[in-house]
Amino acid sequence: MSVFLRRLLQDKKYFLIMISFIVFMGFLFGFYQYSHTNITIQEFFRYLFYFNIEKYENHYQLYLIQSGLFIVICTYLSTSYIGQFGLLFITFLKGLQISFSIQYTLSIIQIDFMIILLMLCEIVFEIVMVFIMMYIGLYISSYVTLVNFYIEQNFNIKSILNYRLNFIIAVLIILTLSLAFRLYIIPLF
Repeated sequence: MSVFLRRLLQDKKYFLIMISFIVFMGFLFGFYQYSHTNITIQEFFRYLFYFNIEKYENHYQLYLIQSGLFIVICTYLSTSYIGQFGLLFITFLKGLQISFSIQYTLSIIQIDFMIILLMLCEIVFEIVMVFIMMYIGLYISSYVTLVNFYIEQNFNIKSILNYRLNFIIAVLIILTLSLAFRLYIIPLF
């Protein structure tokens, strides 16, 4: 096996660097393209936060549907050969969604220290969920691709199923914590 491929599987920091770069690029692209984007696309991506303010509409059901689709699509893409490209595109869209949501929220409500703190907490939950999903998904997809096309060894289905189970459990825990934070902690403020 080549040195690069061995390092890619052993040193998983390359996945983290790639995910960080793609999320940051999506975030910057979202700030740049917000005013030039179609209204329906803006409306789809803007409801990430959950606030109890009279001007702001709460759409936690839409957030739950989007997160569920996000989990299902990422789980499916993690087992395919070209799933890395799909996962990176979804990572870019999550960065875009975070920037669209920040711009929409800051244009609707008045900036307050508590609002900024709550937004930062929700952004941290969202970024942690994206990093966990993409990290494990990219690793599984790379492993599947390398074992099937490059490395001459048997495909270990038990380890892949273990990774996928860890993947789903970790993401569901983060999603549950995020929803609990949105529904029980934020209304207190």
